[in-house]
Amino acid sequence: MKITEYQKDNIVKRITESKTFKNAPTSIALLQYLYNATEKSIHLKESVIDIEFFKSKNAGDRSNPRVRVNVHNLRKKITQFYDTEGADDIWRLHIDKGQYQVSFHKIERSKSILKTLNWSTLMPYALLLVFVIISIKLSIPESKPKMWKPFLSQDSGTHLYIGDHFGVTGKTITKNNGWTRDFSINSSNDFYNFIDKNPNLRDSIRPANYSYSTRMAALSSQKLQSFFQDYNKTFSIRFSTQTSASEIKEGNAIYVGPSKNDNQFLYFFNEANPYFEISNTTLKLHDHPKYKDSIYNLNTSNVSHEYAVVSKYPSGNTEHFVFFSQH
Repeated sequence: MKITEYQKDNIVKRITESKTFKNAPTSIALLQYLYNATEKSIHLKESVIDIEFFKSKNAGDRSNPRVRVNVHNLRKKITQFYDTEGADDIWRLHIDKGQYQVSFHKIERSKSILKTLNWSTLMPYALLLVFVIISIKLSIPESKPKMWKPFLSQDSGTHLYIGDHFGVTGKTITKNNGWTRDFSINSSNDFYNFIDKNPNLRDSIRPANYSYSTRMAALSSQKLQSFFQDYNKTFSIRFSTQTSASEIKEGNAIYVGPSKNDNQFLYFFNEANPYFEISNTTLKLHDHPKYKDSIYNLNTSNVSHEYAVVSKYPSGNTEHFVFFSQH
């Protein structure tokens, strides 16, 4: 059943009049503006929002983070609303990361568990492996491995996403200019939120023009390239800090890298896996019909072993194969 215009209006009204949004007039007005523009099929871009909503006279200045920061804060408010007052709502309002259009999705609570039990082969499945080293290339049979068929088919485009790390340039602890990694700053939005809280650093640091990746990126690229070459297939290489959600949806995706860099594949992983959730530095197993709820610390300090999370799941009309590891 499709959602009606009356239902949409009531959902927006319920959110804007909620306790969560009580002291957030900018978020209320911005949500109403984005909803009205979406309903009128207006193509929303950052510059359009800057001019029409914020009445900016310098919309050509692409370094102005105001739109991104305010929409980011709006998404957080909406998430907070559905975690509290709207926890039982069936229809939910979304603003996808990297987008400005408003959409509505229905939560099928009563059927999800039964559907998973009866049609498990159609549901995304997660494989949790505990190893020091992830070995990609095992004993490869002549035919295409079943798990890799979507990535090796003739018509599918495959992209390898390297989990790199966002950085900041400016004065370092040695009082010289250099590149700094802050584990709490993983994107431009995080950086500008940090600057808002520390305005005294506004003129001394800025987002770096380049990121960094660990040895795992090089080793994984080499292993995967060799594996694909055995089947006369290729893939493109992209970096997670320079990739939007819409780009990830373009084709089949393989992600290799950490989870602590707050990359966008964490959202896809949590959305696709009904029993697993990665949050900050933990992996949670919950509501499984056979296994008890458990929490795994992905940032273990034990030097003799570490955790890696491997998962393959459908995403729209494409497939994702993700390899999360903190080393």
